[in-house]
Amino acid sequence: MKGETVSGGMNCLSRLVAYLACRWSALGRAVVTIAAVGLFAPLILASGAEYVVHISVDGLNVNIMQSLVDAEQAPNFKRFEDEGAWTINARTDYTHTVTLPNHTTMITGRPTLAPAGLPQVAFHNWMENKAVQNRVTLHKDGYIPSVFDVAHDAGRSTAMFASKDKFNVFDQSYDETNGAANPHGRDKIDRYFMQNDGPPRYSQSVVDRFVEEMGVRHFNYVFLHLRDADSVGHALQWGSSTYRQAVHGIDGYLGQIFQLVESDAQLKGKTVIILTADHGGRPPGHDDPIYRENYTVPVFAWGAGVDHGDLYAMNEKSRKDPGDARVDYAAAGQPIRNGDTGNLALWLLGLEAIPTSSINAAQDLRVAFPSNPKGLEAESGANRKHAGGIQEAN
Repeated sequence: MKGETVSGGMNCLSRLVAYLACRWSALGRAVVTIAAVGLFAPLILASGAEYVVHISVDGLNVNIMQSLVDAEQAPNFKRFEDEGAWTINARTDYTHTVTLPNHTTMITGRPTLAPAGLPQVAFHNWMENKAVQNRVTLHKDGYIPSVFDVAHDAGRSTAMFASKDKFNVFDQSYDETNGAANPHGRDKIDRYFMQNDGPPRYSQSVVDRFVEEMGVRHFNYVFLHLRDADSVGHALQWGSSTYRQAVHGIDGYLGQIFQLVESDAQLKGKTVIILTADHGGRPPGHDDPIYRENYTVPVFAWGAGVDHGDLYAMNEKSRKDPGDARVDYAAAGQPIRNGDTGNLALWLLGLEAIPTSSINAAQDLRVAFPSNPKGLEAESGANRKHAGGIQEAN
């Protein structure tokens, strides 16, 4: 079965208590992958990665997450910080801090809109944030290649596990009808599973299915979406005790994933997990991109060939810690962004960047220090025009 959609049809506040009881005790260990906007620079090639798990934690407020880490209530988020390459000061897309535009940026490596001052930069122009009708795709202005195209067309297996029905736009955009022609076929996402549960389970069914299927099929590239923090934030506010408990529950999901990666003989030592978020959140919501709580997200990487340390320290020649600032795409010093993670995932797998992408198109986001003997210095792809960390079309 290629695609499967399960709709729980639930979004009732009355079931939150059951959700908390279910998730508060669910702790474990997990692995995640993360990416950022790139400049032209030498690369350090990660060694040994055959599998990438690319996780998006929808609506994750990094300050609340970090407070749980500091209080020893999020051991798996802490594991990323103790063992991986990480920052909690990455940025979303500049113009949008909502779900589908940012997830589209993650998988295509394009900003949502044309960046001011960079007229040649490709953008995806997808601003809708709801489930689409049949046959609607991202390709309204022409075909937009994705991370799934590159992995699939190189003969790698791909999957997406999502916890909101609006992700159907990705399945439809890269299916056997709408995907680009290739000897490996048009359908770029080998396995699509969506379960649209509300409380109390939220993403639990999706995570359980991912763990079950990944342990059997060992997808080379997987995108995994977790909705809990966003759903609880909208219902009961970001920063509430219930929101903190939801983030704690997500930590339990990460524990399941870590356990899978470390206990499966085929995945162990050959997997990188990237973790980021589509946006943060603050009362009363996250739609306004001018607020720091909305545009600040984490980027974590853990696994094969990944060093332990600060991502900005690893990338001091190509990235600049933005402090509290909201930085546009034309700025001279680019921050790490959630939009970098798609091309980071491909680089970790030894694959080229997404065609027509502009964010991290040079694949120069490092997840190891330059002196790391596990990595090799290499020149990035072809000669490119760059402006502020974004690649313009030749």
